Amino acid sequence: MTQAATLPAFAAQAVKKALHDIPMNATVGVQITDVGVGWATGEAPDTAPFRNHLGTIHAGVQFLLAEAVSGAAFAGAFAAQLAFAVPLIEKLETHYVNRAVGDLTARAEAADAAQVAAAHAEFAQDGRARLVINVTVQDGEAKDVMRAVAHWYLRARPQK
Repeated sequence: MTQAATLPAFAAQAVKKALHDIPMNATVGVQITDVGVGWATGEAPDTAPFRNHLGTIHAGVQFLLAEAVSGAAFAGAFAAQLAFAVPLIEKLETHYVNRAVGDLTARAEAADAAQVAAAHAEFAQDGRARLVINVTVQDGEAKDVMRAVAHWYLRARPQK
């Protein structure tokens, strides 16, 4: 997105906590470092137990970071709706472009504010919406190691 819209601090903290509380994220050390409306950043450390047979960071760690940071971006876009709606990832298309050496960082974002606005309108009308989030993961050498496209879905919780 061209403009990095921010969230109120309490909303950003709630999104971070939700992603940090996922056991797999905690296992590999995934952290969300910042979150706004339709964007987020995160990191994962380079630790020996999560290296592959080449001595570089395992693709699974990169995948978890990409999923988490895309989920944070999505949650940031729909922070006001999360009390009565369920976010679900439908698909994460990944492309590993380099070996990952050193600590990882990632940035996820919706293509633009118009895409987020259209998803909000869809949710208001139908009680469901989809939003595509683009992710770039970089390693400790500041080179791109993975690019991903996350397809997220939001649906209203059934009324009781």
